[in-house]
Amino acid sequence: MTDVDVVVVGGGPVGVMTGLLLAQRRLSVRVLERATEIYDLPRAIVMDDEIQRVFQHAGLLDGLREITTPILGAEFVTPQGEQLIGIELPVELEWPLGLHPTVSYYQPQLEAFLRESARAAGVDLRLGIEVGEASQDEHSVTVRATTLAGDTESHTGRWLVAADGASSPIRKQLGIDLVDQGFDQGWLVVDVELSRDVPTLPRFVQQICDPARSTTFVPGHKSFRRWEFRLLDGETRDTMIDPDRVWQLLQPWLSSADARLIRAAVYRFHAVVASRLGEGRIFLAGDACHQTPPFLGQGLCAGIRDSVNLVWKLDLIKRGLADDALLATYDEERLPHAAGLVAHAADTGRLIDQLSGRQPEGDGLDAAYGGSRPFPILEHGVLYGTHPAIGRQLPQPTVGGRPLDELLGNDFAVIVDDMSTATGISADWAGLATVVEVPIATLPSTLPRGGAVIVRPDHYVAAIAHNATELDEASAALLALIRTT
Repeated sequence: MTDVDVVVVGGGPVGVMTGLLLAQRRLSVRVLERATEIYDLPRAIVMDDEIQRVFQHAGLLDGLREITTPILGAEFVTPQGEQLIGIELPVELEWPLGLHPTVSYYQPQLEAFLRESARAAGVDLRLGIEVGEASQDEHSVTVRATTLAGDTESHTGRWLVAADGASSPIRKQLGIDLVDQGFDQGWLVVDVELSRDVPTLPRFVQQICDPARSTTFVPGHKSFRRWEFRLLDGETRDTMIDPDRVWQLLQPWLSSADARLIRAAVYRFHAVVASRLGEGRIFLAGDACHQTPPFLGQGLCAGIRDSVNLVWKLDLIKRGLADDALLATYDEERLPHAAGLVAHAADTGRLIDQLSGRQPEGDGLDAAYGGSRPFPILEHGVLYGTHPAIGRQLPQPTVGGRPLDELLGNDFAVIVDDMSTATGISADWAGLATVVEVPIATLPSTLPRGGAVIVRPDHYVAAIAHNATELDEASAALLALIRTT
């Protein structure tokens, strides 16, 4: 017997999103969080189109748009502001996923929105709970916890998701190591809220490649702005967070008459990934299993990818449509993807040093904004075939006046150019997939004429078939990955 299907430890955005997505799929879920209030200072600040798509699929896109602002571009510049390389992202731009490529937000607002939405979806969110030891057996996981009043209690679930942050006590209990990717720098992060318009501020995200001091600028949601200053040798946390010192650093852009200082904090920007993403019925997510330098704005995004990847697999198992062995693909899929993303962000940080003259020239501008280096794709797991679209997010065009995702549902989808292509799909797929007919012209780069695309619940392309015979082969191969018995 268990209290809930899933216990989530950690009530930050990754933990709460995990609970929300689980609850929307009718799994019972309890989120345990040590703090009693939302952390009132900003940390994460940007979100890409894949994660906006997650909000869209959860029915939260309208609310998200109220608390986000499109990023208009990103560039590497000289100390004089001359662009070395960059990319412009006009506000009306929609990339293949059907959404603006990147938006900024103020994390306390985002967390409040997520918590309200999670509670509305039925998540049992409990605050002021300090989680101690976690134990598991063949059927369940139990965590011991202490309330603010000092009372002890236990919470039992069929599975446990540890989204308990970079210092993750549960990761440490499991003896899971963090693998260092060799990037470690000290930076001062400064957030302000403008009190009046400062038209001279940059419109784009900037990596300022200054030999004197590397600096990052991020235009945040509405009137919020962020600067990040690389620490120099001999500079200490106490001296750098002093308000007088902070305003001295900000002087080239604004003064205290222009803005309110929200925070100044020194961070170690480092690149680490867990050696594995869980053990038995316990799974790690977010900062508990990967921590990335912020140069690509992918910290929170990577954590929510963990959530989405895990949630649909737990759902299929709970419904009896998949075997427990499917959960092995969480590690198989997410670990290389997260490691590749962290490596990309670290290389972007190294490129700043190269362009600032502090490191020898490297491999060109591939890792820069507007560079040719793509983000990682899924290369292993619930995938079949070698088509270049496999392992990538499915484009989301408008079909019949509606975003494609509205036609796909929550499970696997088989997109066909003609319904006759799907006639031979095994009856075993009946509970797993929705068949959707989409005209070939809508997805010219992905959907072969007379063929089909099998799309996973997380909108990654699982297989491409050129005809009914290939579709039968692909569906049988994927089914074998989902059900081993």
